[in-house]
Amino acid sequence: MLFLSTVASLLALTSLSNALSSSLQQVTGFNSGPTAAGMYIYVPTNKASPAPIILAIHYCTGTANAYFSNTLYAQYADTYGYIVIYPNSPSPGGCWDVSSTASLTHNGGGDSQTIINMVQYAVQHYGGDANRVFATGSSSGAMMTNVLAGAYPDVIKAGSVYSGVPDGCFYVAGTTAGMQTPGWNSQCANGQLVETAQQWGNLARSYYPGYTGSRPKMLMYFPHFFHVIPLSTYQPLTFSIAGMAPLTLLSTTRT
Repeated sequence: MLFLSTVASLLALTSLSNALSSSLQQVTGFNSGPTAAGMYIYVPTNKASPAPIILAIHYCTGTANAYFSNTLYAQYADTYGYIVIYPNSPSPGGCWDVSSTASLTHNGGGDSQTIINMVQYAVQHYGGDANRVFATGSSSGAMMTNVLAGAYPDVIKAGSVYSGVPDGCFYVAGTTAGMQTPGWNSQCANGQLVETAQQWGNLARSYYPGYTGSRPKMLMYFPHFFHVIPLSTYQPLTFSIAGMAPLTLLSTTRT
């Protein structure tokens, strides 16, 4: 029954993809780096002027093309006129660097700065709105969303994370930006790193020292059937966000 439901969902997504007003394009002119992450973009024919930008960041083993095909961000772009950037991880396994000091730090390098450079490219070349930039991602993409919210709160206005971990939780000593396989922190992934909200918040704030501006609004979602990143990481993630800025809990729903 689950198999039939999955097939039906994939067929529905395929049908929607065929009905899009535009198509996913690889941006070959983007070469700002500092890592080799690829930039893919969806620009609807009814693009707003200037257009809000959504960063849709894929999971480990994923690709920009897969995330484009298996999510509805492009379909909604046709309705609301925003631009979608689909970064493509440079690592063979498709994971993002959320473990090196470079990627965790504001303007420190790594995949995070490469993604922020994609935003700047979209503003300059596609009419994107630098004041309305949002990030979303699943698993490793959710971790990167948290990293971007922590290191670049001056760019990211809001984010939604699907099965992620706190900013800085995945840090691995000795890892460097551009490693073929990004560092993996099993203790963090298993929800075994325990800190207070203040400690998590201090860690996230430390990645952009001196910043006193507003922090992004965040939405967290943990499906109970997802077992790569366990539900036990939900509380640390909540603490991390609460530690960065006052937290208003709108609702919790079990699905």
